[in-house]
Amino acid sequence: MSNSNSCSKTNLADPKQPQYAPPNRGSNPPKYKYNSLPVPWWFNPASVSKFHSLPLNSTDIILSSGVKMGTTWMNKILISLLHEFDDEGKLIPEVVDKRAVLPGRLGQTYPEGVYPTRQEHEEDSLGILSRLEQQGRKAHLALFGNFVLEDLVEQPEPRIFATHLSREYLPRELFDGENGEGGTGKLIVVVRNLKDAMCSLHNFRGLPQDGWFGGNEHGPGTFARYLMLNGECPNAFGSVFEWLRDNNDAVMSIGNKRALVVYYESLIMDFNGQLQRINDFLELGTLTDAKAQAIAEACALKSMQNAEGGARYKYTTRKGGIGKWSQAPLTKEHWKEFDSVFNKVLGDVKIADPFRFFQYESVPGMPEALGECDLDTDPRTWEPYLLVMLRDGMIVPDPYFRLDGKDDRGELMDFKYNKPQLSFDECNCDGSPRYHLFVSESCPLASAVSAARTLLGLDSMISMDVADGKSGAGLVFLNGCSCVPWKGSEGPFWLYSVYQLSNSIATTLITAPVLWDTVEQKIVSNDAWEILKLMSREDDQSDLISYNDALGVILKEGLCPREQMEAIENMYSDLSNSIFNVEDVGLECIAQVGKDGRVDDNFERILIKLQELNDLLGKRRFLLGNNLTGVDIFLAMFLFRFDACYTPLFGLKNHGAFDGSILTGASYPNLKGYSRELYHELKSTLKIQGFRQIFRLPYGIAFTRQAIRSTDASLPSANDPIPNLNQIVASLEEPATDRPKGAPATRTSDSAPKLIRDGIAMPMWFRDDTAQLYRDLDLRDDDIILSSGVKMGTTWVTKILNSLLYDFDDNGKTTSAYMDDSFPNRLGQTYPDALFPSREVEKHEMATKDEEFVKRMKMLKTNFGDFVFDDLLNQPSPRLFSSHLSGKNLLPKKLFDGWKDGDDCAINGDVSNGDKAGPMNKGIGRLIVVVRNLKDTLVSLHHFRGVPKDGWLGNEHGPGSYARAIDIENCPNAFGSSFLWVKRSGEVVDAVGPERALVLQYEDLKLDFDTQLQRINDFLGLSKLTDAKAKAVAAECAAKSMKEKTGGRFKMIIRKGMVGDWQNYLDDERWEEFDRVFDKVLGGVDIAEPLRQYQCKEGLDEITAAQEKS
Repeated sequence: MSNSNSCSKTNLADPKQPQYAPPNRGSNPPKYKYNSLPVPWWFNPASVSKFHSLPLNSTDIILSSGVKMGTTWMNKILISLLHEFDDEGKLIPEVVDKRAVLPGRLGQTYPEGVYPTRQEHEEDSLGILSRLEQQGRKAHLALFGNFVLEDLVEQPEPRIFATHLSREYLPRELFDGENGEGGTGKLIVVVRNLKDAMCSLHNFRGLPQDGWFGGNEHGPGTFARYLMLNGECPNAFGSVFEWLRDNNDAVMSIGNKRALVVYYESLIMDFNGQLQRINDFLELGTLTDAKAQAIAEACALKSMQNAEGGARYKYTTRKGGIGKWSQAPLTKEHWKEFDSVFNKVLGDVKIADPFRFFQYESVPGMPEALGECDLDTDPRTWEPYLLVMLRDGMIVPDPYFRLDGKDDRGELMDFKYNKPQLSFDECNCDGSPRYHLFVSESCPLASAVSAARTLLGLDSMISMDVADGKSGAGLVFLNGCSCVPWKGSEGPFWLYSVYQLSNSIATTLITAPVLWDTVEQKIVSNDAWEILKLMSREDDQSDLISYNDALGVILKEGLCPREQMEAIENMYSDLSNSIFNVEDVGLECIAQVGKDGRVDDNFERILIKLQELNDLLGKRRFLLGNNLTGVDIFLAMFLFRFDACYTPLFGLKNHGAFDGSILTGASYPNLKGYSRELYHELKSTLKIQGFRQIFRLPYGIAFTRQAIRSTDASLPSANDPIPNLNQIVASLEEPATDRPKGAPATRTSDSAPKLIRDGIAMPMWFRDDTAQLYRDLDLRDDDIILSSGVKMGTTWVTKILNSLLYDFDDNGKTTSAYMDDSFPNRLGQTYPDALFPSREVEKHEMATKDEEFVKRMKMLKTNFGDFVFDDLLNQPSPRLFSSHLSGKNLLPKKLFDGWKDGDDCAINGDVSNGDKAGPMNKGIGRLIVVVRNLKDTLVSLHHFRGVPKDGWLGNEHGPGSYARAIDIENCPNAFGSSFLWVKRSGEVVDAVGPERALVLQYEDLKLDFDTQLQRINDFLGLSKLTDAKAKAVAAECAAKSMKEKTGGRFKMIIRKGMVGDWQNYLDDERWEEFDRVFDKVLGGVDIAEPLRQYQCKEGLDEITAAQEKS
């Protein structure tokens, strides 16, 4: 290397020496030119020539960046990444010590800004250093350091050459090797939206003498100069528009393996993501978090300017930022003229595509609010939108719509979940559902997912936002987003933010539906079919059961029964190549991007399939028989749209014998009936006014083509009539006649109980014999009687007790009894009143009873395990008996004071006092009662394993969940009225007394598990509860852990478990009525009083505020 320190007594490149500041001369046009290119005063033609012919190594990096686009910043990033930090994020001392004597280390050293050799520099052979009123040498030294081109050539590898030069002057070998077999080295092009770049240039180191608009002897002004083309722009390095075109050609000719475009805006918005891109492009191996963090800190603007030797950075760096152009004193007409030049020169330039988003004054093509639209709204009258996608995380016009047929979308990212299973009852830290759906009614696939969510009873378990429509930035939600992390922010909200947060450098279409994980903040999937299957079956052990009222079928295992899965997948695949492909085929048609013959063939295949389906659905109720499946939901969403959208928009009337109608014509009677039948069930999930938004598509295509210079054609006319949605809806509302009927299923799990015991309705599995055995149970002192209301936490507390008593030692380690399923109540509850008394009775009844009985008992074993009552008796001490039974006439009589050895207390309520029995005795055993606020209990019961046939408010199947709940005397629900259950339990607690009775409140367990665990431990008289054991029990008893480790039996019982979820259902008037019933029945009942705070909004707000403060 040449001696960089020999030129003067004071080395101005030394960070310890006083620095000379070049004068603030403003961005005035230079008076120098090189081959007609305007160049700054320091431009050295001799070095440019040598740089152009420079032999390159494969590791060399050419950094080409426009003026005021981030050259200095990117140079600092590359130096830090390649040379200055190790994997632990520490500076490499021997490298740092040489900063002052290596080019580019303390600021940029442009090859075009220095002399080729030290001798030429000393002699100033071209007189460059004598410029600037004899201050040129000092100014040059301050700008570039005491370096020459030889120093750049001899820098350690990988070498970095940072320049403002465009393709014409870059090293020849970057493009063509010596043997003509391709180039070598790598090219990084840094670009910035041109409006911000222009404003930054205008304010760079003082204002230019001709100001913004000229009108004086110094020139035409910054604005006019910036828009000059064809070699007329007098700014240093010429027109930035033409610079971009040239460097776009450079990138295209080199290819993405050796060329990378980095956007200034991306560096600001997602520095770490872009740093990873650069690292991967340079093939540097794993970028550690420590190194990435150190580089981010070192390359922050403030750090660069304030670091030792940062004076050179201060000369070339300014404010940075995005969108500052909007503060410039320019009018809308000025910016409109700017946009016109941009589209004219850069409309078809790929690397300029992302600038549009940052150069919008406002996003074009915003839709009207979906809720304010009706069936007569014509969206063709709205402002047209730009069709966009994400490329490397940046919003760009979708290149699919170029007329030249160059589909340059690139390799689209496949969003797939990285976990083997999902549990939709999990919550976020704020109590909201963990999983969230983003859907759009303009998309049939998204509509199908939305409908499936409701059919499966998942509305309260998966939150959802519906897009208002498309805009120049993709799907938009005008009122904002309702899920974490965007919840609470004002609208509008764009779906691209979801994709960017999931993967900041993704290349993808911005489509709905999207299933979002609010905890991991990742996209689970954007594939509608995969989402439906995930919702239908949480994992291989799920047992979702939902009753569908209008269709009269049970959706067991959701919409994708295991035994039909192969047939379902085959049907879906078949329809995906025909009916479900109609929008893609139609898009090719109206966009004219495909071959006409191929489009015609595809349409013909769709019409043939319609006729096949019409024939099939004349024989079957649904596609695969009598069972409704997910593929039916998908097909219905397309059929609903045929008359309204596809026929007129895609010109289907012109194909074969198709008359253009499914719902309003007579050609497809079976498809019409099928559509009507499904519509009556799905219509509550539909926003049909959103269907028409597909008619915006031709306008969006034309607008996009105008923007990317693909065509100068005008927008299509909005005068042509479009189908009348009112007529189509009227047809769908008609009854579905002459449809094949399957045998309607009944929902035994939800039928009104017919057994009445002690005045209480009992479930159909209730057995008098084992209930009497339980009543006569020979209790021990350490026996635990757990009595919990329906949907109040029975299963959870059973698990807590097992974990505390048997599963963990004081060190928090599992014992030999852990997960021992040889005893009841270990892997799910085992209710005594649902069991055979003994194996002998089981064997006899299973051999002699009818088929329906046998089937029902086998089903019960999936709920309660393969146990009989004798197994409960043979549990190791302390024994646990868990049930929904309450009241002194149903719980073990020896639990209470005053029992007699000869008592004959029958379970039917007839109680004999046993006058001839022995003396009265003290109560035995311990009682734990679990209660929950009754509003959440009602909501949980309503949604348990699918919604009931009579819904919330009743129909021909019954009075509805709400009316049944407040019917105190005649409540037909299993185990009767929850109000009376709490009242009876209060009486029992009072009778047993505080020494042997403990009341657990579900909400307390949710909000302060550790304290409640300690209460249980103390009540049972167990040894001191260690922190290790408490922590292990808490982890084991989390809902996710219970379902993952023990599978189906817990999954069938555990739902959402939220505190205050009732606020999302019914109206204030009904809840006020509910409160009045509560006061009437439970006023003065001690165990009911704490529930009030969770049954009023004010109480819940106070609890939430206290938790947040804590």
